[in-house]
Amino acid sequence: MRISNEQAEYLLKLPKKVVGHEGLLESLTINQQFPINQRFEIISAEDDEFTFLWEIKQSQKNTVRVSFHHQENDTKTGLLRVDYNSGHQNPAAISEFVPEEFHPFVGKTFSNKEHHIHYHVQGYKSLVWAIPLVDDDFEIKELNRDAQFNSTLADIITLFAKTINLETVITINPLLL
Repeated sequence: MRISNEQAEYLLKLPKKVVGHEGLLESLTINQQFPINQRFEIISAEDDEFTFLWEIKQSQKNTVRVSFHHQENDTKTGLLRVDYNSGHQNPAAISEFVPEEFHPFVGKTFSNKEHHIHYHVQGYKSLVWAIPLVDDDFEIKELNRDAQFNSTLADIITLFAKTINLETVITINPLLL
């Protein structure tokens, strides 16, 4: 299913809950481990035609990706992804569907140190467009294991859940070192 930018925005704003063995979850505890690799099925009671997938992935080198996808049958259409410590290159050409805020970043290559956020853009492959986190409203710009200086992975997971309008209350058991 090809979706428009407006449909992607609608899907992000839908109130959603995580699906558990007993139905929709009011709360969920995530045990933080290293590396973390979690997947959750999500639906919206408001519009149950859509199902979603929320993924949290961390590599041994501390690359962190938090992704949110619209699911249809066996396909996934990416709606939002936040990448920390991961490189990326934006497309070199724009179409009429590329939002204005992406224009300064046409063809931009992000280094591993340039944390960025990906959005769905109509007419392009899933999540190929990104903008630097410093230029986005996503509040956590850096990832650091030491919460005294920067945000932790637990903070990022909580903010991402809020950003995708997840109504399931997320509790995170922190990584014990």
